[in-house]
Amino acid sequence: MRKLLAYAAIYILWGASFLAIRQVVAVTPPFFAASFRFLCAGFILYAYSIAKGMPQPNRRQWVSTAVLGLVMFAGDYGCLFWAEKEVPSGLAAVIAATIPVWVLLGEWLFAGSQRPTAKSLVGIVLGVAGVVLLMLPAGIHSSGFTTSVLVLLMGCFLWAGGTVASRHLQLPKQLSMSSGLQMTWGGGFLLLISIATGELGKLPALSHRWDWHVAFAMAYLIIFASIIAFTAYVWLIARDPTTRVASYAYVNPLIALLLGSLLAGERPTPIQYAGAALVVAGVASTIAGKRVARREHAEKVA
Repeated sequence: MRKLLAYAAIYILWGASFLAIRQVVAVTPPFFAASFRFLCAGFILYAYSIAKGMPQPNRRQWVSTAVLGLVMFAGDYGCLFWAEKEVPSGLAAVIAATIPVWVLLGEWLFAGSQRPTAKSLVGIVLGVAGVVLLMLPAGIHSSGFTTSVLVLLMGCFLWAGGTVASRHLQLPKQLSMSSGLQMTWGGGFLLLISIATGELGKLPALSHRWDWHVAFAMAYLIIFASIIAFTAYVWLIARDPTTRVASYAYVNPLIALLLGSLLAGERPTPIQYAGAALVVAGVASTIAGKRVARREHAEKVA
């Protein structure tokens, strides 16, 4: 039962987070909103770690968490929050789902991992083709939409690069401490970006547009998407194969598309639905290919 609830958390809570982001950035400057989310979530996780008696990081671990906070949280989520001012939440989730594809490419090209399997290569091709289809219908008429999609992709590349690099960095062994510090660093960097782009000066003029919907969406992102879903993810990683847990990558877009359609009136075009289907199929094929590659590698070692 606990495992079922944990999977429900990473499937549904993370899937719904894209709609919550869309609601928040509709009335709040994106970099400030992302900064507020991760400063709050990061401080809570860090305080929890201290309360549990976890050791303070050493100097190298502080630097490593700062690097990942900059690349993964400030970089990826800064791009995501900014882009969702133009890109519907469902399509943003579909594009974000391509991260396992870019992680695979990064491991192969830059980390010296084994050559991708045929299934993984098919997944890469399907994922890229799906993103192209997502861009075509609106991209012809809206340069802002195209730019936002490209920014979203850049964020995905940053998260994938950080994922590959994290395997070569010294991080705190306690995952709540490590993630809490990364979120806090990321929130701090996002706040600097918010200040540099003049967002803070816009807050008073926008305050009259804030209501309980925005407050609930932000609370959801901090508590449910950043803390509860992350805790469920860490708990599952320790108990199930990584490739099985990674199934959230092709379930989240389906949840986000459904919620965006039902609650926000988002209506992707038929071509965009086809692109979403290709992305989901590509991610599933990529993850399946990684599972096969690991099994073959284990057999050779044995």
